[in-house]
Amino acid sequence: MAHSFFIGGYDIKYYGRLIDNLDVITTETVSQTSTGVTRDQQGDLCQQCGNTDAQLFYTYYSKMLDTEICYCRNCIQLGRMDNINPIYQIASEQFESEADYHLPFELSAQQTYASREIVAAVTEYKDLLLYAVTGAGKTEMIFEAIQLARRRGDNVAVVSPRVDVVIEISYRLKDAFTTETIDVLYQGQTQHGEGHFVIATVHQLYRFKAHFDVVFVDEVDAFPLAGDPTLTQALHAACKERHAIIYMTATPPNDLLRNFDETHIVRLPARFHQHPLPVPQFQLFKLKPRRRQLKLMHLFQEQVDKQRYTLVFFNHIETMVQAYAHYRQAFPDLIFVHSEDALRHDKVQALREGHHRIVFTTTILERGFTMAQLDVIVVNSHTFKKAALVQIAGRVGRKKEAPTGRVLFLHEGITGEMLRARRDIRAMNRLALERGWIHE
Repeated sequence: MAHSFFIGGYDIKYYGRLIDNLDVITTETVSQTSTGVTRDQQGDLCQQCGNTDAQLFYTYYSKMLDTEICYCRNCIQLGRMDNINPIYQIASEQFESEADYHLPFELSAQQTYASREIVAAVTEYKDLLLYAVTGAGKTEMIFEAIQLARRRGDNVAVVSPRVDVVIEISYRLKDAFTTETIDVLYQGQTQHGEGHFVIATVHQLYRFKAHFDVVFVDEVDAFPLAGDPTLTQALHAACKERHAIIYMTATPPNDLLRNFDETHIVRLPARFHQHPLPVPQFQLFKLKPRRRQLKLMHLFQEQVDKQRYTLVFFNHIETMVQAYAHYRQAFPDLIFVHSEDALRHDKVQALREGHHRIVFTTTILERGFTMAQLDVIVVNSHTFKKAALVQIAGRVGRKKEAPTGRVLFLHEGITGEMLRARRDIRAMNRLALERGWIHE
């Protein structure tokens, strides 16, 4: 008699997964067995990430095994794949659930329109691009399509390139789909369910093969998905032959736009609360990070006096840390955060809880971060790309109870990227007004 495999009280099934240990499965079926790295006339192939780049493999001779060992360096953080040890692909299974969800508010006219378009695409297993401004309420727009997919037994994944975004989305989906078993997967987190409803970083899709029927990709243009072909391959390899991928972003790159005809692009220019996007202001300013500057002192104090929370964006960690050293005495609760900061999740949570009025940050917080009474200041904005500037501006005014705020670009000279960012924001406001989806 087979026994379920339990971890921490959860019944785990590894449907659609690559595993290296058959002891963890119970009733699952192995559909394919091979070594982690296979070789043919064209070269080496990693079965986990699909890497074929010879420079991303390492080969050495093992005296113990008296053979040459080749392993993939591209995905080693997810487990070593080599030409010696076997891996097993577990067959995918489907399971229907009611997927009832709770939405504490009514969708706006724009959200309702988008939800219908997404449901239509998922119904027919068609790909779709959701070109939606920051704060449009994209997450809530996909609820109905998720319910449709789960009720017919589809395996669903909601993925993003960035851990911060995955965590933010997981809170909202778990609050809405309270009866669903949802696996949240990113580095350091393990599977607890059966993989029928997954929220994950894109890297985690390396572990799945031909499993998902419907995938929602949030922030599709964000690093590291943008520019990494193996992650794009992983996304498609994790899907079944018949599938729907719903791409979502406020800043789609041109190559992504070219992949869709207009009938498969849904443009959403309005925020869910029907207020316009805050438009950036430009101010000439030369940062001197090695000393305290009066303009910044006045600016920060003004923000504190107004009881506003402020994200101050820097393009370089070293510059940010240098500046922080000169302002922390004047503002005792000032902190900084960046991608290499081991405490970044704790710091961001402390910010959410209102413990810090001013936070110096890199672009790690340009996406996926939402809180009320928030303003942003971009230092050296002339060094930022348009997409980053649009995303940063999009942190402001996202909450219904605080739909406005300040977006300030400090610069040493206005660039085309800055102008295009402001132009795109204004264009979305005009389109939303024309469609009657925002108030003037």
